[in-house]
Amino acid sequence: MSSCKGQKESGLPTVFEANKFPLNKTTNQVHRDDRDVVTNGLLDKNGDMWFTTLTEGVYKYDGSSFVNFTTQDGLCSNKVNAVIEDKDGVLWFATSKGLCRFNGETFTTIPLPQDDALKVSPITGLPSRTTQEVLSLIQDSKGGFWLGTLASGAYYFDGETFTSYLRFKGRIHPDDKVYNNVIQSIVEDDFGNIWLTSQTHGGITRYDGNGFTNYSLKDGLTDDMVFSSFNDRDGTLWFGTLDNGLMLYKDGGFKFYDETNGLNNNMVSCFYQDQSGKLWIGSFRESTVTWFDGEAFSVVPFDKDQKLVELRFIAGDKDGNVWFGGRYGLLYRYDGTELKDFTHLKRMN
Repeated sequence: MSSCKGQKESGLPTVFEANKFPLNKTTNQVHRDDRDVVTNGLLDKNGDMWFTTLTEGVYKYDGSSFVNFTTQDGLCSNKVNAVIEDKDGVLWFATSKGLCRFNGETFTTIPLPQDDALKVSPITGLPSRTTQEVLSLIQDSKGGFWLGTLASGAYYFDGETFTSYLRFKGRIHPDDKVYNNVIQSIVEDDFGNIWLTSQTHGGITRYDGNGFTNYSLKDGLTDDMVFSSFNDRDGTLWFGTLDNGLMLYKDGGFKFYDETNGLNNNMVSCFYQDQSGKLWIGSFRESTVTWFDGEAFSVVPFDKDQKLVELRFIAGDKDGNVWFGGRYGLLYRYDGTELKDFTHLKRMN
């Protein structure tokens, strides 16, 4: 395990105002390829659902109809990986062109700093890859923002200044000898610690407010390529790996689950905990959803035709319905009785 400090990026990044979106936006039914993915779902404070995609921008659903926002409406990129709502009700989108803030009227683009492109690791002398793409995003309990990037580790953003972290961790690409640390997910635990997961052999890293502690294969992890993370109501942390199932962290130690324990697929991409406390677990592979009731895993009984495959998110709405999104623009809603397909319906308003 090791600790490291971050690098400050001086000055406020360029921020520019986007155009206001039109009140009536229509979409047409289309068929998408495997690059079209619904990546994230969010219930906002007004009771509306927001869905982010990799090719279609963002959708808002008010319970009766969808509105689609794209770059034509001021969104800074149609490739959107995640969305959160901050303490003031402002939406923040993680996109291929940095952060995109939406106050309900206008979109504002906040690019990631690029002036550190020539910086190298003080230990190895090797550089880090740079990127504008944000993959993961949270607002912590103190009000600051943590961003996971496609290639250059993580940033902390206090609203004015970016601080770079974990840039020189993870995999060193064998061809060009450049660090490439993909931070796919970020979660805060009940004690205010920030946990960041690497998809490029960087394992799991915990920030306690003073420094970083890294957990890797040598510390007992079953996989150092970690795709997803979740903090459940009991304060248990769950981590989903690319190939080796689940890792559970509680009371200072890890436990591990895989297909031999009843998990439906060893690739775990997303989590959701419903009102009863049941944990829903999705995979971004050809596998339907798994339930965990606190003791055992089971396959959801309502998906006998296995429609819920290659999922990127599971989320609940204000009425207790559960939404699923994934590859080929997949978007389904389960109301406890019926599994309804919204994949094309979202494009037909």
